[in-house]
Amino acid sequence: MSRRAATEKTFVVDDLRLAAKLWGDDSGLPVIALHGWLDNAASFDRIAELLPNAQILAIDLPGHGLSDHKPASGNYAIWDDLRSIVGVADQMGWQKFALLGHSRGANIATLLSGALPQRVSHLVCLDGLIPQPEISENFPVQMGKYLKDFTNTPVIGGDKGHATFDTAVAARCKATPMLADAAALIVARGITQAEDGRFYWRSDKRLKLASPVKLSLQQLQASIDAIIAPAMLVSAKQGLGQWLPTLDINIDNRFEIREIEGQHHCHMEAQATQIAEWVREFLSRA
Repeated sequence: MSRRAATEKTFVVDDLRLAAKLWGDDSGLPVIALHGWLDNAASFDRIAELLPNAQILAIDLPGHGLSDHKPASGNYAIWDDLRSIVGVADQMGWQKFALLGHSRGANIATLLSGALPQRVSHLVCLDGLIPQPEISENFPVQMGKYLKDFTNTPVIGGDKGHATFDTAVAARCKATPMLADAAALIVARGITQAEDGRFYWRSDKRLKLASPVKLSLQQLQASIDAIIAPAMLVSAKQGLGQWLPTLDINIDNRFEIREIEGQHHCHMEAQATQIAEWVREFLSRA
């Protein structure tokens, strides 16, 4: 199969410049691809090439990849990402689109599919489903973590960087187990080389801070119950597959579940071919 070249796109939503990669043309099914936490649009480079009948738009979510960081007063609550995605879809002229999300991107895709069910044609979650739920009684504790984090963390500075590109790749592999060639795709879009010759992460360090509020299990179940689009979950045995059974949540009547041997970023590794085959067949359904 010949390589399918991506086009770089730029959008402005809520005064933030958002970068994206677009594969395919208007003849394909519109698909918005959403990456995981501290990843970027390049995490879909491999699977996008294997989905020739889809027009895939992979967004660098705010604070990630080539997209803008939020202003000093901003935070990265997951529900704010929904607004960014809808803004991008509107600028593309897509009233209806499929969602392909990995990890945190899958969490976002689930929430958006429940919030605006009429706009989502298909939902595909790759080793992700919902944010980690929290009980309502822990609200003050969670808010306290958020206030302490944002009070004690400067917006800029503190990053020592990496001496070489390869050491940055090694650090990424250590943070989340994955093959080096897969990590290199994310790192290439996620770092910049400064005048001192060292490589620094582009991502906003505030992405690592506590959220002000976490959603309850009841709220997350309501989001799933509101989904009307066909939905598929691909669960990696060494990834989400270890966590999913512990969730007291009902997805059987909403999601077609496929399990695959592999790690959390299996859609970037050898399993990409099998996953793409499942996704191709799934997206072909009306």
